[in-house]
Amino acid sequence: MEVNLESLIKDLATRAGSFVKSKSNDLSYRQIMKRGSTDVSRRIDLEVEDIIIKGVEKEGLNAIISTEERGVVKIGDGEPRYIFVVDPLDGSLNFVLGIPFYSISIAVGRYSNGFRFSDLSDGVVYYVARDALYYGGPRGIDIRGDDLGDLGEDIDRPVVSIYVEPDANEKLLLGLREIYGRFGRFKIRSLGSASLEMVMASLGRFLAFMDLRSRLRIFDIAGAYVIARAMGIGVYTLGGGDLGGELVSSDRRFSVIVSRRRDFAGEFLRLIGS
Repeated sequence: MEVNLESLIKDLATRAGSFVKSKSNDLSYRQIMKRGSTDVSRRIDLEVEDIIIKGVEKEGLNAIISTEERGVVKIGDGEPRYIFVVDPLDGSLNFVLGIPFYSISIAVGRYSNGFRFSDLSDGVVYYVARDALYYGGPRGIDIRGDDLGDLGEDIDRPVVSIYVEPDANEKLLLGLREIYGRFGRFKIRSLGSASLEMVMASLGRFLAFMDLRSRLRIFDIAGAYVIARAMGIGVYTLGGGDLGGELVSSDRRFSVIVSRRRDFAGEFLRLIGS
């Protein structure tokens, strides 16, 4: 069965986002349902994931849904034709804290063995609090609900979103120090939703997004990766390669750099020896 993947994931993301908004003041949805080694699953995460899974089921597709909370979910009786990668609420701690910066991320592609990021065809990131949707796919980019425009004249210094561990190796920290001086002594932010921050870097509102902890999972970055690729923006691993060549596996962890400025990413990778 053929399906319009663009329409489907846009609809799933906005429908799930409406649900999140309706529960933003309901304290029961902040409840932790299970704990992992590095993160937790809250009621809001699980129920949003249910909405997306049921939405795919309703389409009658044979698919695999790789989910952050439930692992791999198989839909349909036949061989899978599609794979969906779902982060039901990227920034759920922000949701709990009342910080309006969290998103729903969905990416999809034709299923195959050895599936890589480059095989993802369509991706969406839905910025719940602003009712803004960002899509990338075969026909290019579609942005709805974002009217900020070009902020170049309104920002006094470049902004870089950086995530780094205090015990990072010295070469990495020295590379950050060096690039800080070379690119305008940029302001540093870490806002708690990797997919949204990757989108902001792809749009050029941030000079770069850099998560250097080797902790990002496919759910965190798949939708935003497709959007960046559709915009012609590089998404690099810490080893210097293109993320597109990496396997889509829930067992893997990534460090990534996203920037419209190829010289920024290239210089940093050179400084740390990648």
